[in-house]
Amino acid sequence: MSKFFKKSVLPLLLMIAIFVTPLSVKADDYYSTWEEYKSANSVGDSFTYNQVVDAIEAVLAEAVASYDNGDAEDALAKVKDAKNNYWGASGMKVEMQKQLPSASKKTAEADFSNCNSTLKNGGTTDEFSTAVDVLVADLRLSANKLDGVEVEIEIAEETETQATTLFESKYYSTWEEYSQDAGIADSWTWNDVADAMTEVFRAAKDKYAEGDTESAYNYVNDGYYGYYETTGFERNAMGYISGARKSEVELQFSACKAEAKEGTYEEFEKQVDILRTMIRTDANKLDGVDENGESTGGGRSAAVATFIACFTIILREGFEAILVVGAIIAYLIKTTEKSEEERKKQLRPVYIGSILGIVLSFISAWALNLIKLANSASQEVIEGVTALIAVVVLFYVSNWMVSKSESEAWDKYIKSKIGDATKKGSSFALAFTAFLAVYREGAEVILFYQPLLSGDNINMVWLGFIIGCVCLVFVYLAIRLLSVRLPLKPFFLATSILMAIMSIAFLGSGIKELIEGDVIMMTSPAWVAWIPSNSLLEILGIYPCVQTVVPQIILTVITVITFIYWLHKNKQLREEMAKTAG
Repeated sequence: MSKFFKKSVLPLLLMIAIFVTPLSVKADDYYSTWEEYKSANSVGDSFTYNQVVDAIEAVLAEAVASYDNGDAEDALAKVKDAKNNYWGASGMKVEMQKQLPSASKKTAEADFSNCNSTLKNGGTTDEFSTAVDVLVADLRLSANKLDGVEVEIEIAEETETQATTLFESKYYSTWEEYSQDAGIADSWTWNDVADAMTEVFRAAKDKYAEGDTESAYNYVNDGYYGYYETTGFERNAMGYISGARKSEVELQFSACKAEAKEGTYEEFEKQVDILRTMIRTDANKLDGVDENGESTGGGRSAAVATFIACFTIILREGFEAILVVGAIIAYLIKTTEKSEEERKKQLRPVYIGSILGIVLSFISAWALNLIKLANSASQEVIEGVTALIAVVVLFYVSNWMVSKSESEAWDKYIKSKIGDATKKGSSFALAFTAFLAVYREGAEVILFYQPLLSGDNINMVWLGFIIGCVCLVFVYLAIRLLSVRLPLKPFFLATSILMAIMSIAFLGSGIKELIEGDVIMMTSPAWVAWIPSNSLLEILGIYPCVQTVVPQIILTVITVITFIYWLHKNKQLREEMAKTAG
């Protein structure tokens, strides 16, 4: 072998081999189907959905590489492989549809469509890469839920603040005490509140470390009742962020208290740090700043913020009451004799019940403030008990209505039964249902509004309230006018189903209030922890804790059984009447 070959050609060939070999392996390592990937990577049938996402991520990385090389057609084919041959073929798509809220599957489908649209519309590589990152992140979130993986949140750092200095010499159980000594009673930010709450939580962890779990428990309660509620943090979070976020934070408070009662220091510290991070995150959103205190441009003026909070509160809390009252009134209009006098007679108790609910809401709010029970565990217990009473009444009314669902076919027969039932007290049951629905929401609205009325933007408080009430009037009119146009039988069924759903929702929210009132301790194992926080589930009273979910499942089963029973009985009645008519 010549010296030239050894010194020049051979090294050149070796260099070519080094650079070409990885490219060849990379091409050979692309697997267009999940089955090929499993076989090549020794993945068994007991795979996790995070492994599926790992494989999808690899496929999409190849798609990005292809697009960067100018091959949009190959990139499209690889996105199609990821969707059909991995997400679909692995069963992940089906399991997302079965086990997770429908929004999870729809979001993933929208993400895949966005990737395809970016490619077809000639987007940049960076735009396509961003679309892929969003898709993978959403799939990863669903995979964690399906696999029962607890996702760790990034814990906010505990920084030294003015509150740290003040708490070194004195423990402040309430914001009122702290803000006076800090000299910020008349001018403060939500991060000031978060600073003080951080020190309350730090003190709770110190007490737990010393073995004083009772004080640790009480300090967490101070953070909730002495700061989160009394400053208006809870109300503003609900108004500016979402009602679901407010519930998420409230349940995190309950998780901390549960660990103080029965957990370990490590778990208590972890749950408290999560809560502290959630409070800081929300404070930044309310103040319109990032984690470094720099303005994000997302803050609102105090006047606008007050308006949004008041509008959101009355609309959210009034919606459930309007659903119930509107359905009851529409029901009575449809089943009452045509005479105006008879109709007024039937509707009068419901109107009276609703008005009494409003009046008693004001009285209850005044009494709670008078005896210093507002923003306390006692308030939560009262709200919880009221909700559970409403569950019983709503369930009764739901069954009573479905039992009359054959009234369209046998109008004369059912009308006589309705008359008898009204004399026996069903009219009172409907009025009482309206009363409970209005009272439960009304008292909470008034307690929410009280701190806001003492602020500097009273005009905005009333403007938000009035516009919210106008919106509720339109909701009520829509329910009443549209429902009376329905045929009687479908209307009876629809109304009874609505009442049943509301009873299940009130059951969840009522138990949640008792959890917040320290009557019940919450637990949130993996099989319920995946339940997300959003506005729909908040209205339905569905939360990620065993104490609410299990009773709701039981009530749902009982409701389905009773519905089947009444529908079967109505069928028998129809057959008997048909024989009689024949």
